[in-house]
Amino acid sequence: MRLSTLSIEELTPAQRNAWDVIAGTRGRVIGPYQVLLQRPDLAIAVANLGTELRFKGTLPGADRELAILSVGSEWGARFEWSTHEPIARKEGVDPAAIAALQNGTPIDALAPRAQLVVRIARALCRDHTVDDALYARALAEFGEPMLVELITLVGFYCLISCVLDGFAVEPG
Repeated sequence: MRLSTLSIEELTPAQRNAWDVIAGTRGRVIGPYQVLLQRPDLAIAVANLGTELRFKGTLPGADRELAILSVGSEWGARFEWSTHEPIARKEGVDPAAIAALQNGTPIDALAPRAQLVVRIARALCRDHTVDDALYARALAEFGEPMLVELITLVGFYCLISCVLDGFAVEPG
């Protein structure tokens, strides 16, 4: 990692507050949150959005984790992948979907909903938009509130991937 890892003993009061907020929902402070502690107010804001999306969202866990792995795969964020692959398996993501994302193989054999989640994430990561046909399919499948959540989740994990990749955060 390009920044030094902060220990709890060396934190400023603001950083300690951010640490407590982050650890309160995640159990520990690792990866992107170690980086974000350099700006405690930013760390809390990012953590709060992540908490809303990961722990309070309406998107089924398998869809959520498949979207996260899709973003991690697109960005090459190894920390994100190593953290979320076990969660994805626990949430019931099809092992074939995980393998396809990990190996860069076609997703055509996946269930239609899984294909849709991956295609939404890829469209946003690669093209920075969702074309009308894909949007219409996703809207029909997820409905407006859940589609808003899915697209926001993809954007959030793009942000996390930028932090991870920009500061060379490796799995550990």
